[in-house]
Amino acid sequence: MGSLRRGIFNCMRGISMQPSSSLGCRGSPLSKYSTSMSFDEFEKDKEDTITDRKESGPLEPQGVDPKKGWNFRGVHKAIICGRVGQPPVQKILRNGRTVTIFTVGTGGMYDQRIVGGAHLPRPAQWHRITVHNEPVGAYAVQQLMKNSAVFVEGDIETRVYNDSITGQIKNIPEICVRRDGKVRLIKTGDAAANISLNELREGLF
Repeated sequence: MGSLRRGIFNCMRGISMQPSSSLGCRGSPLSKYSTSMSFDEFEKDKEDTITDRKESGPLEPQGVDPKKGWNFRGVHKAIICGRVGQPPVQKILRNGRTVTIFTVGTGGMYDQRIVGGAHLPRPAQWHRITVHNEPVGAYAVQQLMKNSAVFVEGDIETRVYNDSITGQIKNIPEICVRRDGKVRLIKTGDAAANISLNELREGLF
């Protein structure tokens, strides 16, 4: 009986001598975040962890090539309301897809070169619209004509290509209407004050 008591006493003594954290978790990897660590030590340990992450490898540049994926595109949306200049025409690309192209004229052109031109027409700013969504392109061909009032929502993009004849590099800014873009005809008699932006966005396309 005495030997049994001595064995239990030695076992309890061995357990009490083992290190334990203030949280009561023996051997836990979270012991360095216990209340026994000061605030300065915790901040220093956190800074070391952040430094190790930064030095793990060089930062990758944010690319905007649609062929390689859009890591960071930013915001380049365009919403315009104006009059159709060039009526919609459709072109078939080499990959078999159909693209609809037309122009829309708006304000925003300030020509300061002419002084005293009272009888000259008001200058317009022309936007090239490229519709890559085939149902929206078909709607534009059926509904839009020259001088039609139209609402367009799309992405501002610049197409860079080599001229097939001269070989020169050309840059063409466009408003591209893709899956998330919209085109809507503003019918005659619809006052701009009575048409909200949400109603234009909630059209058929």
